[in-house]
Amino acid sequence: MPDETLDRSSLERLVRALKQARVQRSLSVDEIARLIKIRSAHIEKIEEGDFTFLPPLYVHSYLKKYAAELGVGDDALLDACRKELGIAASNFSIPPPAQVVLENPRQSGAAPNGKERARLIVVAAAVVAIMIALMLLLLFLRF
Repeated sequence: MPDETLDRSSLERLVRALKQARVQRSLSVDEIARLIKIRSAHIEKIEEGDFTFLPPLYVHSYLKKYAAELGVGDDALLDACRKELGIAASNFSIPPPAQVVLENPRQSGAAPNGKERARLIVVAAAVVAIMIALMLLLLFLRF
């Protein structure tokens, strides 16, 4: 009897293993969907072998989350699935971090942050209150 895993694609093998693991753990589609934060309808589509409901990169991401939650599949199988979905390996490369130069906000003329803004409002309110008090005092001293 020939090895049936050779006759199926990597996606078919992974999907079959995912569904089997889910059923063995007595998890419903809704329960696994809640666990991995993916819509139940998406889980159903994946288990049906329909990978056209979203762009391939999203489908692959969902497959990885699903597989990680159930402890199914390995990097080689997930990589083969990525290739079957037509996702180039370059989509997975992480660009080098950008050089970020932070300027002192007071020198750059940037708007004050929350604490500075609150402090400015309190100071402005105090100045206005003092001015009103002085005006009232002068008004009462005249009469």
